[in-house]
Amino acid sequence: MKNIPINSIINEDCLKFLPLLPDESIDLIITDPPYAISSGSKKPLSMKNIKKQEGFGGDWQIINEEWDTFSFDDYCILIKKMLQESYRVLKQTGTMFICGTYHNIGIINYFALSANFNIINEIIWFKRNAFPNLSQKCLTASHENILWIGKSDLWNYNYNTIKKLSYSFDRLKEANKQLRSVWDIPNNKGKDELAYREAYPDPSYWIKSQKPLRLIDRCIEITAQPGDIIADWFAGAGTTLVSALNHSLSYVACEINPKYVDVIKWRLAHQK
Repeated sequence: MKNIPINSIINEDCLKFLPLLPDESIDLIITDPPYAISSGSKKPLSMKNIKKQEGFGGDWQIINEEWDTFSFDDYCILIKKMLQESYRVLKQTGTMFICGTYHNIGIINYFALSANFNIINEIIWFKRNAFPNLSQKCLTASHENILWIGKSDLWNYNYNTIKKLSYSFDRLKEANKQLRSVWDIPNNKGKDELAYREAYPDPSYWIKSQKPLRLIDRCIEITAQPGDIIADWFAGAGTTLVSALNHSLSYVACEINPKYVDVIKWRLAHQK
C-alpha cells in the first residue's frame, strides 16, 4: 500500500492491515484494544449467581463478546505484533495512547518496552461514577489505565495550551496548572453521543465499551498538530474518528467487525 487510505475505515484484522502501511506515516495513535476479560475459566469480572440489587435492575454479566475472548498466548501475540507495527508506522515525533485495565495493562507495558517505545506517562482515568462491584468479592474498579508512549524523545506536547485549560467536569485540572496523570473524567456520555446511540437503527447493538468523547478529545489536545493523521486499530464505535474530525484532523481506522464498521459510518454521516 503506497498511500495511506485517509479518512477510511478498513474492515480488517489490524494485524493484516498494519503491515500494508508505509513506515513513519502516522502522527498519533489512539486505540482501545480488547481487554481479554472474557477469556478462560477464571473470569475476574464474572457476575454469575449475583442477586439483583435495588437500584440496579437487569441482568449483569461480563462483556461476553467474541472479540474479547483469547487464550493468554494469542492475546500476547496480538498485543506484541500490534505494538511492533505501531512503532514502525509512527513518525519520529509520533506517540500512542493505548487504553487498558488492570487485567491487561501489564502485558501492554511489557510489549511496548520490548518494541522500543518510551513510556511517557501512565495515566489513571478516575471514573468517579464507576459502576458498583456487584459481586461484593473485591474493590469497586473506579479507574482504567492509559499508557502514553512515544517512538523517540522528540514527541509533540502542547504544554502551554494544556496548562491554560480547565475542564468543568475535571475536579483535578485547574486553569494555568499543569495537567496531572490522574484524569477525573466521568464515564457518562454527552448528549450528542447519546443521541447518536438512540437514533441508530439498532441501538441495542451499539458498542457497550465505548469510551466517552471527552477522554479521546484530551488525548488529541495534548499532542496533535495541524495536519496530523490520527489512527485507531480497534475503532469500535468510532469515537477516535469523531474526535479527529472535530479537531479538523485526518484519520485512518481499522475495525474487524463489519457491524461496527456500519455503526461508525452511520455515526460519522450524522456527525454535526
